[in-house]
Amino acid sequence: MEVTEPRHRRLPKRAARVGFAAICLGYFAIIVDGSVLNIAVPALRDDLKTSLAAVQWVINAYTLCLAALLLTAGALGDRWGLRRCFLWGTALFTAASVACSLAPTVHVLIGARVVQGVGAAALLPATLALIRTLFTDPGERARATAIWVSTGAISTAVGPMIGGLLIDAFGWRSIFLINVPIGVAAILLGRAGLTEAPKHERKIDHAGQLTAVLTLGLITAGVIVSGSAGWTSPLSLGLLAAGIASGAGFWFAERTVREPMLPLSFFSVRVRSVAVASAGFMGFLFYGTLFVMSLYFQDLRGWSAGAAGIALLPLTVGSMIGSLVLYRPISRRVGNPVTLLTGFGCCAAGIAVLLVFTRAEPYVPVAAGLLLVGLSSTVAFSALTSLLVPSVPVDQSGMASGVQNTSRQSGALMSVSVLGAILNSAAFAGRLPIALSVLAAVVVLALGTASLTARTRESST
Repeated sequence: MEVTEPRHRRLPKRAARVGFAAICLGYFAIIVDGSVLNIAVPALRDDLKTSLAAVQWVINAYTLCLAALLLTAGALGDRWGLRRCFLWGTALFTAASVACSLAPTVHVLIGARVVQGVGAAALLPATLALIRTLFTDPGERARATAIWVSTGAISTAVGPMIGGLLIDAFGWRSIFLINVPIGVAAILLGRAGLTEAPKHERKIDHAGQLTAVLTLGLITAGVIVSGSAGWTSPLSLGLLAAGIASGAGFWFAERTVREPMLPLSFFSVRVRSVAVASAGFMGFLFYGTLFVMSLYFQDLRGWSAGAAGIALLPLTVGSMIGSLVLYRPISRRVGNPVTLLTGFGCCAAGIAVLLVFTRAEPYVPVAAGLLLVGLSSTVAFSALTSLLVPSVPVDQSGMASGVQNTSRQSGALMSVSVLGAILNSAAFAGRLPIALSVLAAVVVLALGTASLTARTRESST
């Protein structure tokens, strides 16, 4: 296919910093938005006079679009230009945030969240890829990448706390309005400081994209519906069966199309399969814990949204400490395969603590459990990333990043769907141990999967 002539020019350092500030602002907004809404679940349910299942769709509409469109969005960035995708994605995300804040009903809010997810999917892949355009010096690029990672960690850490305090002071609509000044600033700085990267003509895998959206959407719908209609209801079973059939269609499409968005040969190397599966498990565990414990503090303990956001700080700040402080010394000492196992082992300990102490009154042991889950989440995620990246050719590094992020977002999507279906009952206290037991079962699966990489490493040395 024809390649458009590159228009990339080396930017002055000041312009590069301006462009990088735009990237960090855009990335901050979409990561905060992915975590802040968990704290708003009770407020949304009560103010809009709707059910937990409907609020699950408010969360999942965004995550579903983000997870399902990431791979295609990366290809569109190569085809249309990363700068253009960043600016238009930010504009769409910001406009949809305004629509969310003005939504009169839960159905309008869900529709606006879909548009938000589309904007975030266009924006997210471009944020990391544009660093390569802004910084040609390897040292500067490495420092910029570290700051980008830190931006994600910080936004995850402060999201629930900021959201809770805003809800207490101004109501749930305010958590969407905070995206507006951030988005506008990102657009203005991006227009001033970003230059367009070289464009490459890439075909869009329409069949793969359609079946991917249908698979995630139908399975999500089936799980959410089962929370009210029952797991054996005809509607639940029909939606789940249709989702499985769509998944089979996706597999067939990726085997037959000329340029699949996810070549199945990508999973022929064991370490890649383990890393991608581990990303999904960790997405389920971290965001599932955030979802369950936000409801626990507000619905069971009766705390305000602001108090719940502060109570969740051990989980969210722990995730920042794990990536910025703990990961490097641990991985240097024992290697990434063992670090991945250690991360999931720490997560298992945290969930075990929550299972034992969530029925007790003291907050301290609950905080300890949250801290263990938070620390483990980014230690494990950093380790699986470091395992994945060297295992792929350079020309597949972008796709590998997209697959990893898609898996993580899909895990988050399934966690809210499954755990919300379990907790969708007036008997929250009785259902809480079941939800935490599901998290425990998932972490056991994660440990078993991570051990495959350790065995592979041992056999090769």
